[in-house]
Amino acid sequence: MKELLILRPHHILDIIRNYGHFEKFTPHPYGHAQHRISEILVSNPNIKIKLINGSDDICTPCKHLLLNGFCNDVLHQLEVPVSKQEYNDSLDKKLFPYLNLKENSIITFKEFLKIVNNKTPGIEEICSHPKEDKNFRLEGLKKGLSKLL
Repeated sequence: MKELLILRPHHILDIIRNYGHFEKFTPHPYGHAQHRISEILVSNPNIKIKLINGSDDICTPCKHLLLNGFCNDVLHQLEVPVSKQEYNDSLDKKLFPYLNLKENSIITFKEFLKIVNNKTPGIEEICSHPKEDKNFRLEGLKKGLSKLL
């Protein structure tokens, strides 16, 4: 098992929300590794994570990840479609200061959970995806945090 995971903050928040909503960790058609990373995090809260704003361990096997490390997927659900890379970079750029963390920080998953717990409610205002109900996001985060802490 890896001793250090390299992850985007918003990917971890998605995992916490999904876990709170009792979603199963199953492979995605894109081929990314969210299901495997979710299992690692849930089974080992003391695993170290390096927080980055770029392609991470979830992105690595995804069919949309280009050789240059950028995602070529597009968020079509927005009024004006935007590249997922731009959207995610902007999202994580907002999350780092909100969570009082610096890019490339290395902390344990459990420490990350505690930081998020102290910012909940409120964080759902930043991390809810387009057309996602903020209350649904908040409910999932709260339930996920209570199960993991």
